[in-house]
Amino acid sequence: MATSSSVNVTNSVLDVGSIVDNLINYESAPVTNMQSQVTKLQSKVTAYQALNTKLSTLSDKLNTMLFGSTAAPFVQPYSFADRLSESIFSKCNVTSSSDDIISATATNATISGSYAITVTDLAQAQAQASSGFASSSTASIGTGTLTIKSGTKDAVTISIGSSNNTLVGLRDAINNANAGVTATIVNDGSATPYRLLLRANDTGTANTFTVTNNLSGGQALNLAQTQAASDAVFSVNGLSITKSSNTVSDVIDGVSFTLKQKSASPVNLKVDKDVDSIVSALKEFVTAYNAVSSYIGGQFAYNAAKDTAGVLAGDATLRTIQSRLQSPLTQSITNKFTSFGVAGRVGLEFNRDGSLTLNESELKEALADDFAGVAALFLGDGTPSGGTTTTDSRVNFDSKTAATQNGTYSIQVDTLAQQASLLGAQMLTTLTSDETLTITAGSASAVVPLLQNDSFSTVLSKVNAALSAQNMAVTASDDGTGRLKIATNDFGSLFDLTVVSSGSGADGTTGFGSSPVTSTGVDIAGKINGHDAIGSGLFLTGAAGQPEEGLSLRISQTSVGNYGSATVASDTKGTEGASVLMNLFSALDGLTDPLSGPIQSATDGLNRNITALKDNITSYQARLEIRREILTQAYNEADQALRLMAVKQSQLSSQLSSLSS
Repeated sequence: MATSSSVNVTNSVLDVGSIVDNLINYESAPVTNMQSQVTKLQSKVTAYQALNTKLSTLSDKLNTMLFGSTAAPFVQPYSFADRLSESIFSKCNVTSSSDDIISATATNATISGSYAITVTDLAQAQAQASSGFASSSTASIGTGTLTIKSGTKDAVTISIGSSNNTLVGLRDAINNANAGVTATIVNDGSATPYRLLLRANDTGTANTFTVTNNLSGGQALNLAQTQAASDAVFSVNGLSITKSSNTVSDVIDGVSFTLKQKSASPVNLKVDKDVDSIVSALKEFVTAYNAVSSYIGGQFAYNAAKDTAGVLAGDATLRTIQSRLQSPLTQSITNKFTSFGVAGRVGLEFNRDGSLTLNESELKEALADDFAGVAALFLGDGTPSGGTTTTDSRVNFDSKTAATQNGTYSIQVDTLAQQASLLGAQMLTTLTSDETLTITAGSASAVVPLLQNDSFSTVLSKVNAALSAQNMAVTASDDGTGRLKIATNDFGSLFDLTVVSSGSGADGTTGFGSSPVTSTGVDIAGKINGHDAIGSGLFLTGAAGQPEEGLSLRISQTSVGNYGSATVASDTKGTEGASVLMNLFSALDGLTDPLSGPIQSATDGLNRNITALKDNITSYQARLEIRREILTQAYNEADQALRLMAVKQSQLSSQLSSLSS
């Protein structure tokens, strides 16, 4: 009898895990595609972040050139003159024909020129020395007080007791007293070598000091003057000048110089524009600009051999950024301070690849021919056409409203604005007892503990420190007669002040008693166009119903009376569009704006797409896990069925074998 066994499934067991894995891998193709999209989008985000960094570096270079700092100011200078005074174009060099006699440095806003300076006398600090002592640490100088009066500073009284009645103790007490002098001990090599030396901290006759010695019971100090105070006497281009210091910074605009020796003949100081610094700054700017240009060009470049391009190739936002960067450097310049039409006329030109080149010789030649014109080409002028102008420098336009009509309006001040101000009733030299001041301005208060023997200068220092610690816009000062004055920094009726003391207000106190005293500021009062204006602090505002309604002017008051006129005209855009660096700075500011700039908008969109894709991937993977469970269960059941069939086949084969035998 023949047997039939064309398919032997006795050992047939399905590899369920491999089968399911292969099926899931096949069905995971959409996940792989989405992950690839995420990678590409993340590459674009990274590319935009790198571009933003390069743009920020370029902006930093511009900030340094325009404002002398890598951090842009909150309020940019508006006029060409103000911009010029802060920009790299204001840098100057100063050279001295004899540094051994006069050394000098220059700062911004310096006018070029030559100055012949003859030094007649140098400023000196006064010095006094004591008689000699056998020991600086054991020989007694007695006990009592030593009072030092230096220049216009308050007299300082120093107490000497049994614990510090030596030269060392006196030296330390003087140096800790902030009396305007410095004490040292010198050894002159004699039999009694130790001598106390006092020297004024500042030079000049205005800083002469006197010492009142009320020490008794020990060896006498016998202080004697060893060097008199003297002022520096010199002439600048024949003009005789006297200063208390040998370092002078308020004679030649923007120049600080130090007198070192007397001179028989004049020393020449020559101040010139620092052209090298200007060229160097523009070269750094060109390098930073080209880094941006090269990066953008690299994104658009196509590599035919590798069939690849930058991750931002074809990106419309990148094209917009490129255009906005190039526009300020190619536009025609027409502002009123320059005759140069385009940046190329002063050596700043574009290459075919979009990079910049600076022709140094051409730039230097242009600077030599018309320095202000070159500066204006780059800096521009922010003054708008029309607007509001005033005839008196004490009047500054603040704002206007839609109700303000065009016209010319006279300005008159009838009452000066005042600060809230309180004055102690007593002249103060030294406190005779402890005292606590409580100063209140608005909702803020400062409590100032003062101590017995505090000098007037110490009281002022403590009060101002306490006010500063509470961020209070209040200042303590000497009213000029030795009385304590406390006043708000701001003017007007919105500011009030209250002072109360723990003391009696009698002699030897701050002059403020235990009963609170209060002061309120006064608003300015006056007329605009002959009509009573609204006064608030230092501001006058046109009243409702009048042609000048809403016109707000800030008055730098000096006296009551006429303050000229203000002319209101329609505002127009003006000529701000005609400058190279200021416009590029504005473009960069817009491009890198962290809230609404194109880079931020582009990366926000990319990140939203990345988030959406990741959410889809997570959702799809969750469905695949469910699919895996279903497939695993189905193939496990199929495997079990095949196993049962294998058992049946084995049983049947055994039976057939028995029958055959």
